[in-house]
Amino acid sequence: MRYYRYRMDTNKIISNTAPEKEQPKKYIRTFESDMATLKEGGMPELAPLAPTRSTPAETLSSPALPEIPNAVPPIPPPTKTDIPSASPFLELEPKPMPVPEPLPIAPREEVKPIPLKTYASDFSDRIKQEHASSITVLAAEQDSGPRVLREPLPQKSFRGGVAVLFGAVLLVAGGAGVYFAYTRYLGRTAPVAITTTVSAPIFVDEREQVSGSGPVLLQAIEQSVTHPVQGAVRLLYPAVATTTGNNIFLNLDLGAPDILVRNVNASGGMAGIVRASGSQSPFFILSVSSYSDTFAGMLLWEPTMARDLEGLFPPYALSESSATSTSTSAGNTTAYFSDETVANHDVREYRPAPGQGAFLYGYWNRTTLIIARDAAAFSTIVARLSTSRS
Repeated sequence: MRYYRYRMDTNKIISNTAPEKEQPKKYIRTFESDMATLKEGGMPELAPLAPTRSTPAETLSSPALPEIPNAVPPIPPPTKTDIPSASPFLELEPKPMPVPEPLPIAPREEVKPIPLKTYASDFSDRIKQEHASSITVLAAEQDSGPRVLREPLPQKSFRGGVAVLFGAVLLVAGGAGVYFAYTRYLGRTAPVAITTTVSAPIFVDEREQVSGSGPVLLQAIEQSVTHPVQGAVRLLYPAVATTTGNNIFLNLDLGAPDILVRNVNASGGMAGIVRASGSQSPFFILSVSSYSDTFAGMLLWEPTMARDLEGLFPPYALSESSATSTSTSAGNTTAYFSDETVANHDVREYRPAPGQGAFLYGYWNRTTLIIARDAAAFSTIVARLSTSRS
């Protein structure tokens, strides 16, 4: 396309044919007006614009522009001789561009996938090629690999064995020395256990430990009666024995009066099993602080004593020889308690019925009270007391 630069002015457009009516003056020249003039057969005015005089109102409204030094001179408009004809102006519409033909596309070659090689495929191919078994192929693969050179093991010498044996002996000797030193250290630093000696007012042949209190302790004494005594007297002592407490008679809680319990000393007495006349029975030696108070307490206890001591002294049949030779009746034989004399000591014997006995009690001296099964047991205990005192 061809474009021309024109200077726009407000002059009158020249036309080949004079219009009948005078056209109004145009002060703005545009491309559209020039095209309309050409279509009508005229020629647009290409002469330079003539200076016009501005009115006083225009002068006041638009200030005069200052002159710019070294300004570019205006380009003179082309003359009619420069314009070849009116036909080029008619060819202002753009011509369609030719569409290029598409380039031929070369056919795409099909790419075949490369088969993936694995150890399993190589192994199967090797078997097919060599016509060998799997064991042969594995052996060949192992032989083809890098060989590891192993150093020869050092040979054991006789001197080395002797050194090892000597070291083991020294190790054992050192361990034994450490153990011996440690045991001696423990023996010197260990607390000394003081063994409490259970004292008894008489000589005893054996000792047996019992535990508990109340009915439990009573059952333990009954079990001890069933065990044969090695000798004549067995001492019974509690699990925690001291010189000031744990009196078995008090721990039984037999229901004795308070006046009796208060006057029984915790130490100086004993409980045990005595063997006399072919039978075993329990007995008590009590150390008392007051003869009168304890005797009064025993008299108060007599109505219930048989019931309280039934577990220890059940009724038994008396023989006529023992009844006539070892004791003399001082009262009615039908009474439950009677005064008797056994081994030259006054006693109180309980008989539930004629010809039956249960137990008796008496004093060896004013501070020693004895409770025993029968006269034979009482005599044995008194004899041991006399021997021990002398």
